[in-house]
Amino acid sequence: MPTHLTGQSLRDLGLIVPLCLAAANPSFARAELTSSEQEADSSSNTDRAVPDFSIVDWSAEDSTQGSSAAGQSTSPLRVTLAHELSYKAEKPQYVVKNRSSLRVEYSKYLLDNFYVQLDGKATGFWGEDHRHEAEGEDFMLSQAYVQTSFGNTAIRAGFQSVPWGESILAPITDEVSPRDNRELFNFNLEELRIGQPMLVVDQFSGWGSVSMFFNPRASFNKNPERGTAYSFDRFRYRSEVAGEADLSEYGASWRKTFTRGDITFMTASLIDNDYALGMNEDGTVTRERARFSMNGFSFNYAFSDFVLRGEAAWKRDLPYNTAELQIVKRDAVDAYLGLEYQASSTLTLSVEAINQHISDWSGEVASAPRDSQSLLLSLTKLLMHEDLNIQVMNFYTQPGNSNLAILQTTYDWNDNLRFGFNVVYPYSRDPQAGLWSVRDQKQVAFKVQYQF
Repeated sequence: MPTHLTGQSLRDLGLIVPLCLAAANPSFARAELTSSEQEADSSSNTDRAVPDFSIVDWSAEDSTQGSSAAGQSTSPLRVTLAHELSYKAEKPQYVVKNRSSLRVEYSKYLLDNFYVQLDGKATGFWGEDHRHEAEGEDFMLSQAYVQTSFGNTAIRAGFQSVPWGESILAPITDEVSPRDNRELFNFNLEELRIGQPMLVVDQFSGWGSVSMFFNPRASFNKNPERGTAYSFDRFRYRSEVAGEADLSEYGASWRKTFTRGDITFMTASLIDNDYALGMNEDGTVTRERARFSMNGFSFNYAFSDFVLRGEAAWKRDLPYNTAELQIVKRDAVDAYLGLEYQASSTLTLSVEAINQHISDWSGEVASAPRDSQSLLLSLTKLLMHEDLNIQVMNFYTQPGNSNLAILQTTYDWNDNLRFGFNVVYPYSRDPQAGLWSVRDQKQVAFKVQYQF
């Protein structure tokens, strides 16, 4: 079996992990910020000195605005109506997306010290949409929790996600929440993260903030259904799932904020968001739940017109595959570094890089190389009183020498109505590259959105 078809091969291709399921098995793919201002100190994603920009999926910016605005506006309810169209411009040409969605967000403070957050989205896929036949419609509840606080302690219980880390290229420390990988080229981490029933406790003090979570039963990544445009999985699976019986997850982080930045240390015992895959003698594949541990840190540091950010993680007992699709466990060390330059109030330049390393790699590991790298270059320009946002990006990954170029534009007609236009251009000449299976998915996309 070709190595690019074996389990977990995209875990270590950095960029490819969250953006496409390439190769042959969708279970390779990996990727909300809490909306209460009291929680802002518990996530390293919320206090960047220079705001980061969403890419590819316009709802990234919309979601962020919705989360923060919901708690601040006079109305606790926010409704978003949207319609999306995308077209594959390279032969064979066809409509990829043709869908309408309704998103409802509700956030409200109750009594003296209770806060309720709800966030749900319903999507209907029209006739030419690639998910119409396989799914028809989709309902996603990303948040449904209640929070209470007393003194310097905040407790959240319910359906939620835990965002860790800095990188959009790959999950370095952002391994707690599973991701929705059913669409190609979606880097919106808030939208990608899937909520789980969890208990989260945040403790704030002058020496930093401690956040602890417990998840009684881990969930797994959502991957493309058979018959959709990005399903390359041809395995026959056994109905039973093997491996770890205890699906609980738990972990903690400590974060300290300084004048010019912050640093966060994290540790967790987790169930891999992807099933490990093992080939049986009869040609069927068994899915296994695999536990691993992670220790990591992330940081932000602002100086002059720059922001430097990074993160690193040591992951023990990650599952990989041999050429015969048998499972082997290895340790991995992943590292990320990004530099952002605010050239002016309307122009931002950035470069981000990742290296993912299997520390005890050997030739037995066929599903991933010893080292893989990803590089992101981006430019963001605001025009027309900041109503027009233009972003140009290029992702590069190796081994495999894949490139993904993106042009994204959004235009705010007024406070409620937004229009968007995207161009996505993947390129690869290497059959073993993560983008090889989707190298012809050169797309143009349009979106109209109304919020009230």
